[in-house]
Amino acid sequence: MTTLPRRPVFTLSLAASATAVAALVLAAPASASVSADEFTPLLDPAEQHVLDRTNALRASVGCGPLTADPAVTAAADRHTAEMASTGSMSHSGADGSSPRTRLAAQGVNPMITAENVAYGYDADGVVDAWMASPGHRRNLLDCRLQFVGIAEQQGAAGPYWTQVFAG
Repeated sequence: MTTLPRRPVFTLSLAASATAVAALVLAAPASASVSADEFTPLLDPAEQHVLDRTNALRASVGCGPLTADPAVTAAADRHTAEMASTGSMSHSGADGSSPRTRLAAQGVNPMITAENVAYGYDADGVVDAWMASPGHRRNLLDCRLQFVGIAEQQGAAGPYWTQVFAG
């Protein structure tokens, strides 16, 4: 759905975090050290805020939380960058791509997909706008969807947003 008026914090479960840290420790040479300052989060703070608000809204209707996924986020990032650079907002890419084909290009082939796009809003405003639109609200609150990519990119008309869902 389309609503008118950055760069990637990945939320991991405790078990997934421990596994990721263990993999880093096992893969790193004994002389190497990894500091918390070197970790690049998947979502920036505004994108993480959108995810947190989205998950709180989903919890209020009995849905499980969405998990930010790197490949889904990459699809959102690329589409958002294109919209911001061209000054257009659409679910169709300049190359004719759709949310599903953009996900497939990242190696993601879900049973169901959904996408919310918008421009001109801050993080709170975009969630409020999506919730005020029946189609966007339906996407946000679809309990079948489990993974999400969220991207924000500054354009001439303000911030552009893409929220891609997969389930």
